[in-house]
Amino acid sequence: MHHASAVSTRTTSRRRTTSAPVGRPLAEILALPALEGAQLVPADAGDQVRVCAVVLGDPGARPEDAALLVSVKGIPKTLPTGVVAIITRASVPGDPAVPVITIPDDRPWGDVIGAIHAHVSGRAREMEARDALRRVLIAGPGAPGIAEAAGEVLGTPVAILDEYLDVLGTSGLTEARDDSLREGIEAARSHGPASLLGPFTEAGIKGAHVLRLTSPGSDDLAGVLVTWGPKPSPGDPALLALADALLVERRREDTRVDTEARLRGELIEELLAGEVVSRESLVRRARHLGADLSMGAVALVGTLQDPHESGRIISDPRLIRRFMQQTRGVLELHWPRALVDWHEGLLVILLPKRAEGEEGESAEELAHTLARRLLAATGPTVPGLTLTLALSRHQDDPERLGSAIDEAQLALSIGEKLGRAGEVVTFEETGTYKLLFQVFADRPEEIEAFFEQTMAPLVRYDEQYQTELVGTVATYLDLDCNLAATAQTLYTHRHTIRYRLDRITELAGLDIGKTDDREKLSLGLKAMRLLGRKVAPPMREKPQHGTKAARGTKG
Repeated sequence: MHHASAVSTRTTSRRRTTSAPVGRPLAEILALPALEGAQLVPADAGDQVRVCAVVLGDPGARPEDAALLVSVKGIPKTLPTGVVAIITRASVPGDPAVPVITIPDDRPWGDVIGAIHAHVSGRAREMEARDALRRVLIAGPGAPGIAEAAGEVLGTPVAILDEYLDVLGTSGLTEARDDSLREGIEAARSHGPASLLGPFTEAGIKGAHVLRLTSPGSDDLAGVLVTWGPKPSPGDPALLALADALLVERRREDTRVDTEARLRGELIEELLAGEVVSRESLVRRARHLGADLSMGAVALVGTLQDPHESGRIISDPRLIRRFMQQTRGVLELHWPRALVDWHEGLLVILLPKRAEGEEGESAEELAHTLARRLLAATGPTVPGLTLTLALSRHQDDPERLGSAIDEAQLALSIGEKLGRAGEVVTFEETGTYKLLFQVFADRPEEIEAFFEQTMAPLVRYDEQYQTELVGTVATYLDLDCNLAATAQTLYTHRHTIRYRLDRITELAGLDIGKTDDREKLSLGLKAMRLLGRKVAPPMREKPQHGTKAARGTKG
């Protein structure tokens, strides 16, 4: 037949110069979904003829070897050089010079040509993956939807993680695989915040393959892919399509988050600056951001610190972004209508009044529970860093939320002065500390002078003679001047406690038995703590029977 000789001649001619292209058989092209209903003449040419290129019926087009000619106007009288088959809608003569594929009238040329080109060029898998992922991006289910599509395209269970090893989405994971993935993540996080990805990819996951997804057009890491099954080839075009889709989705999410953060930041900044914000404007803007502040809120503020470097402010944007992602995750789960922002090294959260159904717990108590959850989540999120949180009282008036933030900031400052890093401090529990702190902030020399008049002699005596006068007076005042309870708490005989109280009166010139002098000593202790003066704590271990302490030796 004519078509067989034509193919043979062309193949022989090419062998003189270079190896023949592999190409794709017509039978595969005919089986593409875009060509459903197409007919091949002659029918037995499907496995005999292989196509390496697709060309249009353009006289000025460059010749291609082993080409499939797209002929919209019918079968041409003269075939361009290199054509081994034709695709058209026209009727086929009885004995065509080369095989002819005839497509139905309802097959769009764009779909047909695109499908054939992708298949012939070897990009069918990439096109299939891009098409599946494009549908997900348009539909908008986010990273979880991309993971589902990736699982279908790759034909294996998958998990997709970000650079902080947060799971963005999974598909087809069994409970055992989910457990092994979680164990691998926890092991990597034990290395610290700066080395999560390296240990994770090096250690891997038992029975799985771990790949970093990057796009040639970007230096950004799109994500980390974990697959169970055959090891994916780094050159798999489906992986490239997946990396591109993830970058698009993550940039879209970053844009949304950054836009919301800017709007939140503007509102929080106005409240922090003490600017007058009308009730209507504040409530309307907050609702636009998903928070209902019409019934007021509790303010929660916090700082993220390195406990090994006192005063060091955490400014690494990667750590802050990771920390804020986790914080938003906790809020979405436990307080979804909250307003949260990171402002110049300070975490600021406004917790609107909760919905009904939580009788028995005040707004402050609910906020305290949330704060403890945030502390618990911080350890594994940013290992090695310490989060300190402070809470205001509930402020009913939305226009006074700026003062609620001030209360929380004051409580935070006092807590830091008292060495309560990594804890939750409330405005209510600061008591008289807040009065002293305001004096300390404005006139620190007065606090220093008051300390010298009250506690300084006791501190110097303890340091010189290794006694415990400061610890004794602190415990005695905390226990409402109960001598027996103080002795029991300090595992010391009552006579020793009486001796120490007498010595305190001599050194400080203050009689602890008098109300006014007790108040001065109590304020002196608070001033000492605000100034950061530390004295060794009193002995807490119960001495053995018969020791000097048990017999009431004076100290």
